[in-house]
Parts: sequence; C-alpha cells; structure tokens
Amino acid sequence: MLPALLLQLHEEASEAAQRGEEAAATAEPWLVEQVNHLFGPAVLALERAIMPPVYHLFGKTWHEPAAGTLVIPTHVVMALIVFIICTLGIWLVRGKLSVDRPSRRQQFFEIIVENIRGLLDQVIGPYGNRYVPVVGGFAIFIVVSNLLGLIPGLEAPTTSINVTGALGLSSFLYYMSRGFRQQGVGYLRHFMGGLTGWLLPFGVLIFFVEIVSNFVRPVTLSVRLFVNMYADHLIGSTFLSLTPWLVPIFTLVLAVFVSFVQTFIFIMLSMVYLSETVPHEEHDVEGHGHEAAEGAAA
Repeated sequence: MLPALLLQLHEEASEAAQRGEEAAATAEPWLVEQVNHLFGPAVLALERAIMPPVYHLFGKTWHEPAAGTLVIPTHVVMALIVFIICTLGIWLVRGKLSVDRPSRRQQFFEIIVENIRGLLDQVIGPYGNRYVPVVGGFAIFIVVSNLLGLIPGLEAPTTSINVTGALGLSSFLYYMSRGFRQQGVGYLRHFMGGLTGWLLPFGVLIFFVEIVSNFVRPVTLSVRLFVNMYADHLIGSTFLSLTPWLVPIFTLVLAVFVSFVQTFIFIMLSMVYLSETVPHEEHDVEGHGHEAAEGAAA
C-alpha cells in the first residue's frame, strides 16, 4: 500500500515537474549534463535490467526515458553532490579534533551536536543519545540539500518528491524497526492504546486507526518538505526573473530561514515518532530521574 502510494505520488510529481520545465524552457545544469554524458549509457543498461520487474510488482509498466531526456535525473546528481559534501565535510572536521584547542569549525559542529542531544533528551528522554547519529545524519543531509539550491548552477535535491519521499520512508522504516527491536512483538500493544480487558474491542479499533496513521506519516513527512522547498524555489526563481540585475537579498534570507525551519520540522517529527518506540520502563526511568532532580533542587 505505502510503496504503491509513494510510486503514484512520484509519477504525478514527475509529470508536474516535467510540465513546469517545458513551460519554463530552462536548460539543465551543466554538471548534470556532464554526468549523464559520462555515466548515462551504463545507468540506462542497468535500468533496463531491473526496473521492469520492479514496476510489474505494482501493476505498472516501466518506460525508457525518451530520446534527449536525462537518464540520471537532476535530483539524483544533486543528492550525490550533497552526500559528497557531507562526507568530506565530516571527514575533514574529524581529522582535526582537539580537546585542548578546538577549532572554530569543531566548536560549531559541537554546538549542533549538543543542540540535537538536547532535543532528543527533551523529546525521548535519557535514552535519546542512541539516536544522535541517525537524527544528526537527517539534519545535516536535509539542511545541506536545502541550501544547495542557493548556489548558482545547482538545485536543491529536496525540491524533488523522489528525495523527500526517500527521506520520509527512511524515517518511517527506522523508527518502526527500532520499536520492534526494543520491544519485540509487544510493540504492537502501543497501537492499541494500552487498552486491555473489557476495553479490548476498543483497543482493536484504535489499532487499525493507528496503523493507518503510521503508514500516512512518511507521506506527510515527504510531502511537507517537498511542498515547502519547491514553493521556496519557485518564489526565488520568480524574484530573480523580475529583478535579474539586482541581488534579491530578502529572498535569499527567506530561503535560508525556510531551509533551517524545514530541517528542524523534519527531525522534530522524526524524534516524536522515535519517542513512541521507547519501552515504557525507559519512560519510567526518565520520570524518576526528573523527580529525583526536583527533589534534589528542593
């Protein structure tokens, strides 16, 4: 159900994006054209081998890219650029870590990590530190992807439903897998609202409602990020077309603000979903910890 819904959403968004590109009659970035020139034939051969069976599973028919179109889409090239930037950036920072004399870059990244830890402590509790790598990875990738569109000649990968859909699905699969790993089959009780005894029939009803609600979450995560970033991209492009000889400072500031806000919303919702996977005894430990802290303060 969920893969089919995401596939349909992807096709509709791709068609809309294609119509918009044809209407705007804009050329693809030079870097994207070069990547397709070098790797396009190999990628097309791979798609011919694996894509028809995948589409057939959902009752769809895969069609080869039309002549003159890109084999490797723009959002894929831009997402790879973001991966390279994030990987090299973290590698360069890690290579110069120092406890006694931390650099300004190290202090900057330490502030980011501490803020993510603080949010995890508030939302999940003392066991939230276990999720720092995943949530931090989401945050870094999304914010760099959002900001990439501000560089001339490049585009933000998050303006494509394919990228945001993959992010939403990744968040969904991760917190669901953590729930079953930490609580086993007992994780299913979470979807029944904890109702037992004579309230069990209501629990079964709540179970189906919660299942549907959870399967909608990756769609809402991806669509929210896509719509906001795509709208921000359209606004910026409109202002640039109206004032080509002036620097639209206001739109740039707005774009940076939207980039960080959408990153915060995505990781915050992911943390809320992760908090539902924490076993009840861990929540109890968190509650006792707060009570002990309050008693010590008194």
